[in-house]
Amino acid sequence: MSELNINSEGHLTVRCPFDEKDKIKNIGGKWDKIFKCWILPFTVGNIQYLLDNLNCTRVSTAVETRLQDQIQREDKLGKIKKMAKTDKPVQFKITGIKLPLYNYQKLGVLFALTNPSGMLLADDMGLGKTIQAIATACYKKYKEGIKKCLIITPASLKWNWPLEIEKFTDEKYVVIDGPSEERIRQWQRDDVFFYIVNYELVLEDLFGGREYRIDEENDDAFKIAQKMKLRKKAEVRAERLENIRNCVWDMIVIDEIHYMKSHTSKRSKNVKALKSRYRMALTGTPMDGKLEELHSVMEFVQPGLFQCKTRFLQRHAVFDFWGKITSYKNINEVRERIQPFFLRRLKKDVMKELPDKIYQNRYVLLSTDEIRTYKDIAKRGHSITEDVQAMVAVIRAKQFCDCPQLVDIHTKVNSKLEEFKNILRELVIENGHKVIVFSQYAKMCEILIKEIEAMSLKYLYIWGGTDQKRRVDMQEEFNKDPKIDIIIGTDAMSCGLNLTGADYVINYDDFWSPSIMAQREDRSHRIGQKNVVTVINFICRDTIEERIRDVLYNKSKVTAETLGDNTEESILRRLNPRELAQLL
Repeated sequence: MSELNINSEGHLTVRCPFDEKDKIKNIGGKWDKIFKCWILPFTVGNIQYLLDNLNCTRVSTAVETRLQDQIQREDKLGKIKKMAKTDKPVQFKITGIKLPLYNYQKLGVLFALTNPSGMLLADDMGLGKTIQAIATACYKKYKEGIKKCLIITPASLKWNWPLEIEKFTDEKYVVIDGPSEERIRQWQRDDVFFYIVNYELVLEDLFGGREYRIDEENDDAFKIAQKMKLRKKAEVRAERLENIRNCVWDMIVIDEIHYMKSHTSKRSKNVKALKSRYRMALTGTPMDGKLEELHSVMEFVQPGLFQCKTRFLQRHAVFDFWGKITSYKNINEVRERIQPFFLRRLKKDVMKELPDKIYQNRYVLLSTDEIRTYKDIAKRGHSITEDVQAMVAVIRAKQFCDCPQLVDIHTKVNSKLEEFKNILRELVIENGHKVIVFSQYAKMCEILIKEIEAMSLKYLYIWGGTDQKRRVDMQEEFNKDPKIDIIIGTDAMSCGLNLTGADYVINYDDFWSPSIMAQREDRSHRIGQKNVVTVINFICRDTIEERIRDVLYNKSKVTAETLGDNTEESILRRLNPRELAQLL
């Protein structure tokens, strides 16, 4: 006779005859050598499968009681999902949140709270996944008494989180950043609620960092000594932070969890090794058309939800003669299994609640090499009293932020361009949106076009030399042809065109005039637009791009038409030398 029970961790335990073990393996059962039983996630689907497929199954009272709670919980989750498509206001107050949330955001928090151990929030870009995670953490702090929340994010988004935390809450936070000793102190602080860190520093600080392998044949004595020093430093750091690595966090939030889509990467293995009572994952792209990527993501969200990767693919993948996956099967089983832990809304689902335009700043962290060269450019050949030279330095620094190779051919890294490609991948390839891309510089547009072509995306390009008749034809082509993904151009594209086929506008760089920036947005946000328009601004942190708005946009709002063709130089000349230097 088979027996179903529940262990102290809330998992389903199964004892059954040996000849029925394969039935349990089919749904991800893992053998516990100590307690001599199979372990499974406690879900309604798992229990129903076992009752239907095992012979003479006896169910303990504890399982029956918990099963009724689970049925009620999954029913509530289903209702929450349906409520997102109605206009009925949600009466739900979240202590610690200063600003009101939209209905669908409140429902996202409710969905997260209804799951006792974790969930995957996969809302469309621009719908506020960050604030939903912050609100969930705050609710748990004030209602459940949790003490600390770890946020792991890509480096490019690390500084977006403090802005959102400050905007919506008064909670204390620390951003893990800076030199090694400073980071150790930051990890060990106990006076903050949010700990914000990027993936790379989790590996570097908590898991020994990179491997410094010594090549006996090619490394000279100096290089060997250097590697030994770095290895020792990493070991000491990991030892001092051992208590952090082994602690049980009250809550872990993983931003852009598709960065963990590979089962074998160090990033995935190390983050999954961290312990937490509650896990919340955020992404706009839960899988790139590959079930194995979703499997890796769900390993973090709900460990044990699926069987191991090998058995999972045996059940759900079709292979060719050489072992390559050609298609998938039994997809409905996967969908049903993740439903209680997965929530995704598109902009079109919640349009009635959204404003006409959503603004999203994407802060880009420059690499060490980029920062070094940027600072050199900012200091090069000007003083605070030399207006013209300072103006030249400002323009060159701005171009460097766009693409270091425009100013310095020796700088190989381009952090902003990498982030741009990530955004395009999510918006166009993963979610099928049409996008308008603006850059102030024609040369930058040409660089972006090469990347767009490398991604096999279809595009149109408008610049100052484009014939007026051709512009009108491009407008019609972009709006009506579903095969055209992107229209890219300089600010020659910012006037006169109706590009309502796109619902995303990407400002790869800012223009010097607020009126030109508004004209960019209005190519899409105009009569005939049926969707909410999201405007994404790329800003390199701690550079001129972060300061342009503070200095330039507070000046008298003289329109581009008044300033004529020399807008950039005219605005700069209206700044005094001290303000020019301040930009740098």
